[in-house]
Amino acid sequence: MLKYTSAILALLFTTAATAAEITPYGTINYKWSHDENTSGVASDKLGDNGSKIGINIIEESLEGSSIGAYAKLEVGVDTDDAASNTFDSRLAYVGLSSDMGNVSVGRQSHPYTDNVATTASVFEVYGGSASHSYGTRSSNSLAYSNTIGSISIDALTIVDGASGQDGIDAYEWSASTEILGSTVSGGFADDVANDISYYGVGATTDVGPLSVASSYTIKDAATDLSAYEVAATYKLLTVGYGDLEGTGNYTTVGVSKTLTKGLTVFAETQQADLDTGVDTTSWSIGSKFSF
Repeated sequence: MLKYTSAILALLFTTAATAAEITPYGTINYKWSHDENTSGVASDKLGDNGSKIGINIIEESLEGSSIGAYAKLEVGVDTDDAASNTFDSRLAYVGLSSDMGNVSVGRQSHPYTDNVATTASVFEVYGGSASHSYGTRSSNSLAYSNTIGSISIDALTIVDGASGQDGIDAYEWSASTEILGSTVSGGFADDVANDISYYGVGATTDVGPLSVASSYTIKDAATDLSAYEVAATYKLLTVGYGDLEGTGNYTTVGVSKTLTKGLTVFAETQQADLDTGVDTTSWSIGSKFSF
């Protein structure tokens, strides 16, 4: 199926090949999981773990102009054929690049989530349970990005009309820079339609062979709730811990090994200590091939 999909994509964009750089990419990700629910009942399942395929398109500016163009089309691949559609839209946008920054419209990822809230979400299956963010990907969005000096700025606004909101339904931004050898990001997200705000900071740093990632986020609703996560990676081993206020804390351990240029195998386990008094233990093993 992957071979035929790539051939179709190549055929569709052959006429534009001389004017634009087209790069296909994808991941086939599969796992066997043994998960306990909040009642302590365990179940095993072989299944897809987020397979996807996509293309990046970049068109350089014309001579005498500083304006270029870019686009991305990315779909999730249902390798189990478990749903009514094999392909599910993940990202689809088109944009203009210039000396004043990049502007794009379509279905796009959230910069606050990408650069702040998920900084410590480095595992294949688990982790990422102790973080507050507005969303992962949204349609009806307008994005802007630019680098000013040493600071990278990303912003997104959503106008979908679904909530009956007059004007902007949600917006968010993040700013990232290097501080003392660490990449530090801060940001804010506002769900205008539901009057909920999110803000936080994230950081990654390398200390010799040890890589450490962390995030601290707050959800400002009727009651403020905080969350923090930290993950440390040393060679094949990654250990993480997170605490989600009002829910519980999570300890995650994983190992990952790259066998070939594109193939990685992994094994992970997570212990959840929930505030309800129920403890759950889950584990997964799997493989991921990326191109």
